[in-house]
Amino acid sequence: MNKLSLRNLMKERKKKGFTLVELIIVIAIIAILVALAIPKFGQVIENSNQKSDKATAKNIASAVAQEIANGEKLTGAEVGGNGDIIAGKLDGNIKPKSKLAGTATSFTYEVNSTNGNIIVKYTGGNQVYPDSNGQNAGGNGQNAGGNGQNAGGNGQNAGGN
Repeated sequence: MNKLSLRNLMKERKKKGFTLVELIIVIAIIAILVALAIPKFGQVIENSNQKSDKATAKNIASAVAQEIANGEKLTGAEVGGNGDIIAGKLDGNIKPKSKLAGTATSFTYEVNSTNGNIIVKYTGGNQVYPDSNGQNAGGNGQNAGGNGQNAGGNGQNAGGN
């Protein structure tokens, strides 16, 4: 055999592919990316649940403001509880439930008889609406209704006394 045929034979026998070291490096990089992504994914789920509860609370406050504008005398109740007329005004006529984990699974509203402010809380728990930034049903810092307060943004009056 001559040298050229030996070279050709060696080239044919040489296996192509990745070495073990290259594969381990790729697996390590993927593991690092997964380790960074999992906590972020959990945080995204938590944030979406909080935003969902805030949106539900805004809907409850808007329904309360509408009933006050229609002449109802509301002081507060658990949404969907005994004597509550608000649950029937919400989409689907069902009792809204909290998305966040915890003991509170429903919402309660209160209407301040002095200034007409509407506060929505988790039943037996923390205040959901208005949030700590002062954002209420209409946004831009306006209240949800009662005593001439605004229910919609940009100065639209919902009614009240």
